[in-house]
Amino acid sequence: MRFRLLGVSVAAAAAIAGVAAAPAQAAQPVHASSYTGAHHHGYHFGKGRTDLTLDRTAAGALASLGVKVSPVLATVRHTGGTMVFGFTIVGNPKDGTIEHIGGLLLRAGGKCLFLTGYTIDLNRGVLSGKIDFGTRADLFTIGAATPAGVTLALTAPAAALLNKTFGVTAFTAGLVIGYGNPMIRK
Repeated sequence: MRFRLLGVSVAAAAAIAGVAAAPAQAAQPVHASSYTGAHHHGYHFGKGRTDLTLDRTAAGALASLGVKVSPVLATVRHTGGTMVFGFTIVGNPKDGTIEHIGGLLLRAGGKCLFLTGYTIDLNRGVLSGKIDFGTRADLFTIGAATPAGVTLALTAPAAALLNKTFGVTAFTAGLVIGYGNPMIRK
């Protein structure tokens, strides 16, 4: 099984977001060896996988606030001291959107927030998701391509939601939470 990075789409998303793409080494093909264990975790039915690597600074800030991040119908692995979540791609990525199953659960102080059903809209340069399995909202803007993937920065409504849910003021629009790396099965 081989996968390829959506290099053209990632570059297009970065251009839509108004930023320049990183050098070509950021868009090198990803080989099947980096997608090991797919059949063991039940993710063989999808059209690929998007990895979300939490930004180290953002992960540290979440931990300092007591916010724990857990996968919902997603894989999780620790690579080089960072958490990487894997979300199965479903739907038809050729239509300019990349839809996923699963998501994340954020918990702190007895409060929970589910962010699931992610859709990357390459035409608008945003990643949306369902809030507590209900309303869909734009959660992240898609930014520059990096070796870890494209940057995912909080939208103003997502930052306000996190602040309200957890009773803090630490989340701001534009805060980079992580890096997305969509891989489509050939």
